[in-house]
Amino acid sequence: MTSAEGTSQQVLQTNRPWLVVAGCLGGGFLGALLAAVLVAAVAVVLVFFPEVIPFGRRSGRTAFVQAVGELQKSPSLRVATREVAVRVDAVQAFRVPTGITEPVEIGRTTVEVFAPGNIVQYIVPLEEDGRAVQAVVDAEEDGSEDGAEDGVWTVTLPPPRVDTALVEVQSDPKKLRVEVDRDWADHVFGDDAARNEALSTIRAAVIREASGPTAMFEVREKSRAVVADMIRALLPAEHRGRAIAVRWTDDPADR
Repeated sequence: MTSAEGTSQQVLQTNRPWLVVAGCLGGGFLGALLAAVLVAAVAVVLVFFPEVIPFGRRSGRTAFVQAVGELQKSPSLRVATREVAVRVDAVQAFRVPTGITEPVEIGRTTVEVFAPGNIVQYIVPLEEDGRAVQAVVDAEEDGSEDGAEDGVWTVTLPPPRVDTALVEVQSDPKKLRVEVDRDWADHVFGDDAARNEALSTIRAAVIREASGPTAMFEVREKSRAVVADMIRALLPAEHRGRAIAVRWTDDPADR
């Protein structure tokens, strides 16, 4: 070996030793090293800059559909509670047979009961006969370049109704106001039948009152915002600013 060759070999060994190592390990090492660097770079971007990776986030429509699906895992949504006061009455007539014509009424007792503080709950049913109700979703993808979410996502669900399984009837006798109008026959033949009949009709009267047009109009309108907030809470943070509209299946077509 000449002195020139020795000098050249020394330069390669002292100035670029990694080339010597890479040459010994072969081309596979370089490929593995580059792959590791690429994976590390992608991981850093996904963790610290997820917004620059379009496929790193769920699309708006997908997120909305998934949020509605999560909501529908419950058989119903409790959307409102209301206190209802009702007034009921009952009449007990006293009749005696004549043997010739129809029995003749000889007196009657009238009972009126005022029952405040009855509690009802309103629900949006998501199951009918044990089967899930299919929600109708209308969610357009946002096409704006700056990511602004100006469109409205719409979901159509069954309208709210009184949950007849959870009606709390006033049970404190001190809060019930009972008025009894007795005549002479009641003192002779009477009992508490009229009073008991009136008390037994309170529950049905509460449901009827709570399901009336005035009560239902208020509940329907307020429940739209309640359901929209439930869905919004299930959305990723980047989509919670989207406007959400809730329609009921019996709404007019132009609603």
